[in-house]
Amino acid sequence: MPKRVFHFYQRKRVVNINVNVFIAGLLSIAIAKYPIMLLSDIIGHEHKLKLSILAYVIDTVIDVLLYFGLHWIANHWRPIKQSGIVDTLTTPSESRTKNFLVDVGKVQAERFALVPIFALIAMGGMWALQHYSSLKPDWAFVVAFIIAMCVTRVIHTIWGYKSGTFRDHDHATDKPNGDTN
Repeated sequence: MPKRVFHFYQRKRVVNINVNVFIAGLLSIAIAKYPIMLLSDIIGHEHKLKLSILAYVIDTVIDVLLYFGLHWIANHWRPIKQSGIVDTLTTPSESRTKNFLVDVGKVQAERFALVPIFALIAMGGMWALQHYSSLKPDWAFVVAFIIAMCVTRVIHTIWGYKSGTFRDHDHATDKPNGDTN
């Protein structure tokens, strides 16, 4: 069963892109929560906008690094088949690297285009939660950034279907299904 789930994860781009973004996002929030708590103690809880901006920068750096790794696993890594032959040997290494960079670059470019929406919800939400509720900066960060991630996932999924980014790949050629180039 785990092989089938992993195979499904690798073959269905709508699944692996959204799962990767959620996992990278949740892990980056979990990792960044502690530094944000420390920064809020050092800077002071009254600097809500500054803390919101720092939280965004810290979260973004961690998120992008995690996403690159997860994207490679989902879309470019081919574990050893039962025959013992590694699937990645069928494509030259340079071509795999180029395909990975182009592919992950397209997904990241689309995510980057959604930054204004994400930033507004994440940083604005964090600021509002700190300002109008009794949440500490680290918990305001967690709540606001998870909400922002959910909203932008819905928007990106709709966009990804229209742009072709979420089109499943034919892993024999590492091209989207239906792509003849």
